Amino acid sequence: MHIEQVKKYVASSLLCSVVMLHSLAMAALGATGADKGGAREGLFVISVLLGAGAVAGVRLINKLPLVTPWFLVAPVIPVLVYYLVLWR
Repeated sequence: MHIEQVKKYVASSLLCSVVMLHSLAMAALGATGADKGGAREGLFVISVLLGAGAVAGVRLINKLPLVTPWFLVAPVIPVLVYYLVLWR
């Protein structure tokens, strides 16, 4: 394996872990603590946008086409958090 490919893997994994951690935090805050007018929905939208940004960043780092079905993965974390916190 070439060093350039290793650099891409490391950058992609760091980007995903950091951005998805923030996405999870926004979703958890929205599900548990934000009760002021529209904050819950706003934090949910921010969480989804952070997930989409992570997918786009990984696609750009690896020089792949930006349009992909992987963008459907972006709302998975917020939906799971809302399900586990609010509906369970």
